This record gives sequence, structure tokens and C-alpha cells, in this order.
Amino acid sequence: MKKILYALFPGNQPDQTSVSLLFTCFFVGIAGAFTMPTMSLFISEEVGARPYLIGVFFMVMTISGVLVSQIIGWWSDQGVDRKRLILICNMMGVIGFTIFAFNRDYWVLLITSAIFISATSAAIPQVFALAREILDRNTRPSETFSSLLRAQISLGWVIGPPIAFLIATSVGFTQLFLLAAFMFVILCFVTYFTLPQIEPTPKHTQFDPSDSIWRDKNIILLSLSFVFMYCANNMYIISMPLYITHDLQLDSSVAGIMMGTAALIEIPIMLLSGRYALRFGKKKMITAAILAGSVFYIGILVNSSFIGFVLLQLLNGLFIGVTAALGISYFQDLKPKKMGQITTLYSNAIKTGGVLGGVLAGTIADIFSFQVVFGASLLLTVLSFLTILKVRDA
Repeated sequence: MKKILYALFPGNQPDQTSVSLLFTCFFVGIAGAFTMPTMSLFISEEVGARPYLIGVFFMVMTISGVLVSQIIGWWSDQGVDRKRLILICNMMGVIGFTIFAFNRDYWVLLITSAIFISATSAAIPQVFALAREILDRNTRPSETFSSLLRAQISLGWVIGPPIAFLIATSVGFTQLFLLAAFMFVILCFVTYFTLPQIEPTPKHTQFDPSDSIWRDKNIILLSLSFVFMYCANNMYIISMPLYITHDLQLDSSVAGIMMGTAALIEIPIMLLSGRYALRFGKKKMITAAILAGSVFYIGILVNSSFIGFVLLQLLNGLFIGVTAALGISYFQDLKPKKMGQITTLYSNAIKTGGVLGGVLAGTIADIFSFQVVFGASLLLTVLSFLTILKVRDA
């Protein structure tokens, strides 16, 4: 068992840098899992905002997160030290969640989320970019360790939400947000004292337009593919609890069991994905995972039993586990000279898919039905499959 675990680390041996990167991913993941699932409840009950203002809040937070993280990604590729950027992102988390703990004014919280909370979302892409840069400079393969890093975020989301709701309902949101702020304080110390400072790669003096990520057809197509697949996934996540309780008249706990089962399946799949990617290739594995997602949505459309829904999570776990584990490396392989921007673009493609999924799920369910929502998810995975076929193999 020890030998298998150590095989996931660069050089088959844990060291201070790799352990620090894992710790950072886990704590950023669990801080997000502590706050994001309870945020709508907080804005509604504690702040007293109307439903449409809650929608505006999440839209502003997501859009600002995409813009801020892409700007930070550009800075990192211009030679700004990634360690310093990660430290700044963590400090923004401390400030942002401290304000959330003690303030209940909607507009103050909206501005806080747009400036401070949105910056925390840039930390993870920079951690992945730093890890890839370290591995590349030591001529070590990145697939397995990147999968291990990504699994830490999923682990945070397995244990975070139940604890968050327990704290919010039994103790209060002030304590919940103070705990999140304290996590970012710890991350500041871990970043400052343990993460290495990498000398920036010398930049070309002349600007080459062809080197831009926005002019690379493969990057654009891969980004669209990930937008499609995570739009489908978010539509499913939003609609499934309501479909389970309203249309099928099953207990609401069924949806929780389904999502918890999927998260548990994703973690070992993520850990195995890096190893098998070296044998079969990232593009083939991601393409196969998208097909598994398509079959999953077909199953959701035709199934109505509890056992069937739980068994289908194996396909869902394959879909999300493989694409989440290998997606970062695939993006990075296509544009290694733009590590900060390209890693952030991967993250933002997923966020954009999530925003579109939220809009589409509500609109389609309101006009048609939840069955049509899952049919749209199936269509989006097919579009994702057809799009990624046109991306070159890295």
C-alpha cells in the first residue's frame, strides 16, 4: 500500500514541496466546500436578499472570478513569482471571509465577493501551474501528481459541505466564515514558508501573435469542449434534487447519496487516471470519459429506481474524475509557454460552463421539464465529444 501511495509522488517519494502543494489544494478545496454550498442560505436568511439578488450575487462573483484569475494568470506568465501570487490570493481570502463574518449589508458583501473572494479562485490554477513548472524543470512526468492534486479538492468537497451546514445551523455563519478565514491564514503561512520560489523563465523580447492562447484553434476547441461538458454537469447537479423529490416522489436524501457516491468514486479514478494516461494518452481517456458521461445521462433519462441511480454514479464518476484529473495537464501540454494563463483558462472554462448550466437548467425546467434538462445535458456531452475530436493530441 505504501509503495502504491508513494508512486503517486514525483520521484516516488514525498518531499516538502509536494506535501505543501497537496496541503494547499486540500485546504483551498475545503474552504470553498465550507462556504459555497451555504452561501445562498446565508444571503437569503442572514442578509435577507430577495431571490433575484441572490442570482445577481452568484453571477457577479463568478464573472469577477473568471476575470481576476485570468489577469493573475497573465501576470504569472509575465514573470511575476507564482508563490507571491498564491500568497496574495490567500491573503485576499483572509480579508474577504473576515468581512463576511461580521457584515450583513448586501452591497458590501457583493463588492467583497467581486474583489476579495473572487481572487481566492485564482490560487488553485497557480498552484497547478507551479507544480507543473517544478516537475518540468526536474524532467519528471506531471500526469500522476496533477491527478493527486486534483483529488485533494474533491476530498475537500466530500467532507466539507456536511460540516459546513452543521456549523451554519448549529453555531452560526459568523463562526463558519471565521473558520474559512483561519484556513486561509494557515495557507498564507504554508505558502510563505514551504512553497519554493521559482526563477521565471526568460521572456522573448518580441511579441509573437501566434503564441497567444486566444489564436490557437486547439486551445479554443478544447475550452469549448470543457464548457459544454461542465455546463451539462451543472445542469444535472442543479436539477437532480428537484427531479428526485418532485417528479419521482423519492426522498430528498437520495440526491445526497447519489452526489456523495459520485464524489467518492471520483477520487480513486482521479488517482488512477494519471497512471493510465501515460499508457493510453490524455485525449483518448478524456474522450472515453465524455462517452461515459453521455451514457450516464441516457441512464438518468430512462431510470427511475434508487438502486439504478446509485449504480449510474460509476459512469458519472468516470466522466468527472477523468476529465477533472487530466484536463489540466492536457491544457498545459498544448501551451507549455503560457502555463499560468492556460491553467487558469482550464479553470475558467469549467466556471463558465457552470454559469451557463445554471441559467439553462432553470430556463429549460421552467418552460419544459426536468427530463428535457437531462436531454440537454446529453446533447451537450455529444457536442463536447465532437469538439474534442478536432483537438490535436498532446
